[in-house]
Amino acid sequence: MKQKTKIEAFLREELAREHRQEHPLFISLKSRAQEFFWTLSRIFGFSHWHDGRWRAPDAQQAAALRSDLFGDIPAPALTRRLFIDMTATHRYQKHTGVQRVVREIARVCVMSGSAIPIFIENGRIFSHFRHENLPDEFDLSSGDRFFLLDSGWGSWQEYLNLVVQARAAEVKLIGCLYDIIPLLYPDAVEEANCAAFHQWFAHVLSQCDALICISKSVALDYLAYLQEMPIQDLRTRQLGWFPLGADFETKNILAPTPVVEEFITKNQSFFLSVGTIEPRKAYPIALAAFETLWAQGDARIYVIVGRAGWNTVALQKAIKSHAEYGRRLYWFADANDADLRLFYQHAQALVFPSFAEGFGMPLVEALYYGASVIASDIPVFREVGGDDVRYFSLLDADSLQKEILATDQMVKKKGRPRLISWQESASHLVDMINHDSYQINQSQWAGHFSRQDLSEEGRIKN
Repeated sequence: MKQKTKIEAFLREELAREHRQEHPLFISLKSRAQEFFWTLSRIFGFSHWHDGRWRAPDAQQAAALRSDLFGDIPAPALTRRLFIDMTATHRYQKHTGVQRVVREIARVCVMSGSAIPIFIENGRIFSHFRHENLPDEFDLSSGDRFFLLDSGWGSWQEYLNLVVQARAAEVKLIGCLYDIIPLLYPDAVEEANCAAFHQWFAHVLSQCDALICISKSVALDYLAYLQEMPIQDLRTRQLGWFPLGADFETKNILAPTPVVEEFITKNQSFFLSVGTIEPRKAYPIALAAFETLWAQGDARIYVIVGRAGWNTVALQKAIKSHAEYGRRLYWFADANDADLRLFYQHAQALVFPSFAEGFGMPLVEALYYGASVIASDIPVFREVGGDDVRYFSLLDADSLQKEILATDQMVKKKGRPRLISWQESASHLVDMINHDSYQINQSQWAGHFSRQDLSEEGRIKN
């Protein structure tokens, strides 16, 4: 069975399980409420605020969210400046995977003077960081480069004016592609996010002069998608990818929470999964593997760290009502970064059953802190984890169970595997932009690829 077919079958099964938890009357009312909401959205013109935070940008509020920098940093260049957009991270102060990447890249770039992290409000461009060497506001000028690093799809309409500004000022616009999961597996993504991403992809990313992906696998997924769904007015003619770092900022004013410290004191070895409780993370596969082991008398502990997500009410109930919950099954929904560090340091192995990722940050985080990793056998995990990771067959609980048992014979490696630092990651990214050293340039562009250039799985042949 091809991977896509297998994934779609899994999603249908999970969606059916989710619907069985809801009363038919509730499903009908929810559907009508959603229709009413989108009708109002179209009438009053606020459909782009898909997450319910319908606030008009306020310059004073936005400025108050700036971060202060201390010590010496280089003043930005006067010409050919590189701006790095971090608007969503600036506004909403979230700490999910995308925001962690944005913060790390922004921190390294501003400290080195290689780029200027900014946010946009009402069509104006402001510095995210406060420092005497950084102006508060910027105007675009010819030769500048503008890199859309953040998750801008939540407010995609605000970027339409930026596209116009960039064209008028002869500024190169570069998009960042974390994945195309909403295009490939819409049932795996929250409906509002999926709709917003489609708009972002069609009206913003397609108008960028270049795209940079967070892995080669994402770039190949993108190229394969264009073969199936060509974009008529596609402007992009350069495509590249860069590796993400693993050495996350160690300065952390937060201490581990008492409940996590107590758990670690009592449990010095356990299996760990990290990530939002959402369909694409495939937690039911991991849970099924451990249930088989527990039924055989195995005492292994399985810990889930991640906030509650969408379309998983049934799964969340199954976890909390499980006979092993609080004994051999634990779920920490509000762990902070210090908690996560402790979990990684003490875990016997990370279990990563996800079927779709753009990179897989928990994989490199676990390796960075010395934990073993058992992951789904998907291309991006092979790309990122290489020989340092053990792989199990996609969405196969029996295959995962065997790999869990095999950890008993594994000898924990001394030292960390060779991982990319955020300094190296940012340098690779900036060099690519500054020197136009994209892996795929105009003469090699995807629109010129023929069907025979792609393998059966939709990937470029070596």
